[in-house]
Amino acid sequence: MNFYTLISKNNFKGKYGEIAQGIIIEKQSKFLSFLFKIDNESQAQEKIELIKKDNLQARHVVYIYSVLNNNVTNIRFSDDGEPKGTGTKAIYELIEKEKITNICIIIVRYFGGILLGAGPLSRTYLNAARICIESCQKKEIYNYINYEFKCSYSVYNILKSKLEEFENKEQIIIIESTFDEKVLLKLKIVDFKFENIVKVIEEVNYDK
Repeated sequence: MNFYTLISKNNFKGKYGEIAQGIIIEKQSKFLSFLFKIDNESQAQEKIELIKKDNLQARHVVYIYSVLNNNVTNIRFSDDGEPKGTGTKAIYELIEKEKITNICIIIVRYFGGILLGAGPLSRTYLNAARICIESCQKKEIYNYINYEFKCSYSVYNILKSKLEEFENKEQIIIIESTFDEKVLLKLKIVDFKFENIVKVIEEVNYDK
C-alpha cells in the first residue's frame, strides 16, 4: 500500500513552522488552521502545545495527526469540547481516503457568539483543513533498505557524481560517510530502485 505526506508547493514556512495555514470566518466565529509535516508523535504534541499557548482566549483547539509506523498509520485527534463528530470526523475520513500521513492539522476556533449547528460546524472544520491540504502537494513516502560499502578515495569521487542524481530524487539518502584508509558509506536506498542502484555502485566499485 502506498502512503503519502504533504509538502509545501511554494516552500512556505509560517511562524510555528507550519507548511500551510488558513482562515475561515463563519457567523462571526474565526477558524484558524495550521498544517505541519511531522515524523513522530512528539513533534505533533510540541506543535499542539505551542498553538494552545499562543491562543489561550480561543474557545476550542481541535487537532488531528497521523504518523506512519511500520506501514501502519497511527492517528490521534481531539475535538476539544465540540459536539461529537463535528470537529475531526470528516477530516479523518479525508486523510484516510487520500492515504495522507506524517502530518498534523490544528484548527483554532474563536467563538463569535452564534451557534452553527452540527452540519455547518463539521463542514467549516473540514473546509478549514482543506484550505491547508489543497495549498500543499502530495508526496509519496518511500520505503528504504539499509546498505553500506567501502571504496577507495578515487572510486568515491566517481561514485559521488553518479549517486547525486539518485540523491536528488530522494532514491538514496546518505546516512554517514567515514573517511579512513578507505571511505565507508552508509546509505538508505529506496526499495523499488535497490537492485539498480546497487548495480551502479558495484560496477564502479569493482576493486573493493
